[in-house]
Amino acid sequence: MSGAPLAAAAGRGPDGRRGPAGWARAGADPVAAVKAAERLREDGDILEAAVILVELCRIFPDLPYGWREIAILRQRAGDAAGAARDLARAFAADPGDVLTLSQAVRQLAGAGRPDAAEACLAGFRPRDADDRLRADQLGQLLAFMRRHPEAEARALAMRVRTSPRHIGVDAVEALVAAALARRRPLSLIRLGDGEGAWIGDPDDEGGRYRALHRRNRKRILRTWFGGDDLIDRPDFLALRARLLAAVEEATILGVTYPERVRHEYGIASLAGVPCCTNVLACVAPLLGREGPAFCTHDIHLELHLSGALHRLLDAGAPVGVISCHPGLAGALARRPGVRVGASLLIPEEKRFTPVIGRNGTLAPHFPTVFHQVVARLREGDWAGMLWLVAAGYLGKLYCHEIARRGGVAVDIGSVADAWSGKATRPGLSDLGRYRL
Repeated sequence: MSGAPLAAAAGRGPDGRRGPAGWARAGADPVAAVKAAERLREDGDILEAAVILVELCRIFPDLPYGWREIAILRQRAGDAAGAARDLARAFAADPGDVLTLSQAVRQLAGAGRPDAAEACLAGFRPRDADDRLRADQLGQLLAFMRRHPEAEARALAMRVRTSPRHIGVDAVEALVAAALARRRPLSLIRLGDGEGAWIGDPDDEGGRYRALHRRNRKRILRTWFGGDDLIDRPDFLALRARLLAAVEEATILGVTYPERVRHEYGIASLAGVPCCTNVLACVAPLLGREGPAFCTHDIHLELHLSGALHRLLDAGAPVGVISCHPGLAGALARRPGVRVGASLLIPEEKRFTPVIGRNGTLAPHFPTVFHQVVARLREGDWAGMLWLVAAGYLGKLYCHEIARRGGVAVDIGSVADAWSGKATRPGLSDLGRYRL
């Protein structure tokens, strides 16, 4: 995205003075303008975001915000040189801005220029303890990417994909259907960023990446539970061993794929790079011996879009549901031929409360609701029953418990949100494709 298209998008004349309608809607507050532009960008309205940002840079050239955000637009459009120029303007406006530092370091690292990224970081002078911590996390990301380069991570992801045990959506559907028909246990769990944050151990490799790993753990805890007070709780930490057991005993594992690895390394994601790598390192030992089948982490979306979930529902097996949506079990029961045998309500993921809404569950998911759900699952004989589980990290443990009691557990994740009319992920924006 060159400077000319950006200027044209802003509706500026030759004198560069005309203020666009987008700027008027954002108001005169530069922080509000940046937030408005970010919302537009994430909604896919790149030109309108550019309208606001170009005007922001004209009116407040001595602030880093506009330059930094325009650099993001240029980077996404493939204009690395233009992005570098705008980041230089942002640094000139405020050499101590840690957000500009983060963007510059990540952009350089993602472009395969680790030396330049390290030089940029070395020149930064933190203003306070928070800035120092964020700089340390960036430094640990760069060290992690050197120790675990993209080529190595992608090669491991390709080993999973090319394994004889890697299966597509049709084979996954067939395995689930056969398990139901034969009343055999099955557990399909997916391993994403959240699991990657907890599969890895901050003390691994001598704690070299401890600040980075703890950042990612705190981030995902805030997503799940609205706070990070569980970060050092022994009972929550003990779940890691149970998760590793669930991974080893799973029937099917949904795992990070090569394209995702390329994307995360390309943007030098503080979360995506180590979390994807942690997942792949966890499943790598399973490739060399008898164990689970593998599929893409996005298998839940593929199962819905292929019609497989509907076919499985319509096959006549009783259905169990674990989700945060009070109306989901009823919606399933209204499908002809579907018999809902159990429904367990859990609290919503707190990051998505504004989208999902509060469901009235007052007790915390962990430990209170978690122990209640596990106790209920351990009481039953679930042979021949299809359980649809949408419960994040703890949901993987629910799937494990269901399979141990003879049931068929499928981790459907955000598909439950889409079925309930809640677009909690960018890929669910077209809810019309996700009718139950």
